[in-house]
Amino acid sequence: MRFIRSRRVLVLATVGTLLAAAGVAYATIPDSSGVVNTCYKTGNGDLRAVDAAADCRSNETHLPLGSPTRGYAAGDPDFLELGETSATVASISLPAGRYLAHGKVNVTTANPAPGSTFIPCSLRIHGTTTNLDQTWIVLPPSASGGGSTSASIGLQAAVSLPSTAVLEVICASLPRTDGPEEDVFARYRQIDAISVDTLNAAP
Repeated sequence: MRFIRSRRVLVLATVGTLLAAAGVAYATIPDSSGVVNTCYKTGNGDLRAVDAAADCRSNETHLPLGSPTRGYAAGDPDFLELGETSATVASISLPAGRYLAHGKVNVTTANPAPGSTFIPCSLRIHGTTTNLDQTWIVLPPSASGGGSTSASIGLQAAVSLPSTAVLEVICASLPRTDGPEEDVFARYRQIDAISVDTLNAAP
């Protein structure tokens, strides 16, 4: 009877230890950034999963396996009126890291003024004056019958952020001679960023 009880205790203790070990592995592999850390053994190529690089032995080399891709996106289809002072038409907050970023905005006017309007848009980090990308269009006047005129602007850039920052698309409406000074709008405003491990310059 005592033997059976001792054996039962031993089995329960073993199961508990295995479950605890499994719980630790589940909690730390992959790590908080999504990377699976492994150790590559010199000589025979044995590979084992570990919690962190520090767990590799002296005869092993740390080999991190790829983390999942992370994307960030924000958008607003509503109309935002543009003026001669640049306005933020789309923005997104990003943690420190490296990104491939894109912005897109549709600009339109229903103002039947006879002239055109010059619309510059830029992709930049909020609080800076350096454009990561910039483009512009000349939007012709809308039809005299009241129909609207519209066009889309696209922006893109590779971005390295040492700390959390806000990426934004800014646009303005600069009327030319007799161009519309009001009723010029940005709509379908989009911005996104894809996190990448490295940014390499093209050869």
